[in-house]
Amino acid sequence: MQRGCVIHISSLRNKLPRCRYLPLPKERCPIRMPPMFTTIQHRRYCTRDTPRVVYDPKLVMSEEEVKHIKLEPVLSTFQPFRKRLALLLSFNGQEYYGMQRNMTGSTIEDHLLKAMLDTGLITQEEFIIPKLFCFQRSSRTDKGVSAARLLVSFDLVLTECDKSEIKRKLNQHLNDKIRVMAVFKTIKTFSCKAWCDSRTYSYTCPSFAFASYKEVIQDSYRLPEDALEEIRRLFAEYKGVHNFHNFTSGIKPHDQQAIRRVLDIECSEPFEQSGLEWITIKIKGLSFLLHQIRKMVAVVIAIRRGMASENFIAQALSRDYTFLPIAPGLGLVLEDQHFNNYNKKYGSKGTHEMLSWDSEAEVIEEFRHRNIITPIMNTELKERSMFEWLRLLHGYCTDFDFTMVKESELDSKNRRPETRSIGLLVSLNWLIEQKDTADSIVEDGTHASHLVEELIGPDEDESSVVAMLMDD
Repeated sequence: MQRGCVIHISSLRNKLPRCRYLPLPKERCPIRMPPMFTTIQHRRYCTRDTPRVVYDPKLVMSEEEVKHIKLEPVLSTFQPFRKRLALLLSFNGQEYYGMQRNMTGSTIEDHLLKAMLDTGLITQEEFIIPKLFCFQRSSRTDKGVSAARLLVSFDLVLTECDKSEIKRKLNQHLNDKIRVMAVFKTIKTFSCKAWCDSRTYSYTCPSFAFASYKEVIQDSYRLPEDALEEIRRLFAEYKGVHNFHNFTSGIKPHDQQAIRRVLDIECSEPFEQSGLEWITIKIKGLSFLLHQIRKMVAVVIAIRRGMASENFIAQALSRDYTFLPIAPGLGLVLEDQHFNNYNKKYGSKGTHEMLSWDSEAEVIEEFRHRNIITPIMNTELKERSMFEWLRLLHGYCTDFDFTMVKESELDSKNRRPETRSIGLLVSLNWLIEQKDTADSIVEDGTHASHLVEELIGPDEDESSVVAMLMDD
């Protein structure tokens, strides 16, 4: 029997060893591969341009007749090998619904895949189903979050791997808010999500966010030195391994995925730009949960403004359930991703490229300042999102201890509190409005007037209490 021939004979079907690598269904390879052959060698061996015969299900032949059959050559099904590449991206995500493709709206991934399709790097099928060419992202970003350095990896069929040409073609089909900064050739099994050791995020906001509630918030506010030291001390309490189930949603206190490790937190010196003083907090960790960083910043702001006690961070990191505010997402930026283990295992040997972007640092920093940080500041000056959030924060809750729910008080079925406390001021205003309406029964048959008396006392005047809270 000739090498590489596939004989389709009903009488010999059960006698031939099965081959999983041929493209046609229910085909069997008559070649008994040596045990040292690998999967790739087997695929090469079974898909050469060798004579084959067409299968006729009605034809039954003996082994002697098979020897004299006329063989007809068929086209080869061998596919060229793919090369694993990685792209370093920088983008402004204010107008996008995150990095990962979804049905909500336009995403960074949509624009990147469309550019790859227009340049001929992928097919239409691969554009629809990115898993066909092993597309993977190292991190996902939320709606409106930008990234200075984000890596994606995939397989491409390339005769010549001209990385500079790939970078140039992709940038031609991308808008100015999305840029390919570098192209790397990696190992065949590289996954940017699995090999990413840690990630660094930054949060930039006006310094008046950390002012005490007793101070007047103006554009001329400047953060004192002692306040900066206290902010750094508060953020340092997040370092280490903690349970962050309160800093996200949909995760129970006993879930293993709630355990996260924060490696380092840095609080920069305040700097002035566009008439405001700004401050940047950089947080480095192995991985982060949804809304985790924004809630970490919000808790420190609440403590600095006198709305929570000094030990509230320790309480929020416990297994007791707590409702936490969430800071605006405008200033959140994915700064960097670290691949130290990959560089140590492969890059240091000289056989593969190191995943390092030091040579593109100047270009990346220029893009970050021009297309990420500056638009964040301009949007803040125009919309005053932090100022409006601080105003709502006082109505959210005047004392975070009021929202603490012990783990023993959680509902056993869904691990959630049976009742939810809202801000004292918001509650009081709403109850006073409901008291004079026909629908005065708000919950469990309780009249709104009774709840107002419980909040302010039976002998207190409603208008004076509301005015006092508004002044605070």
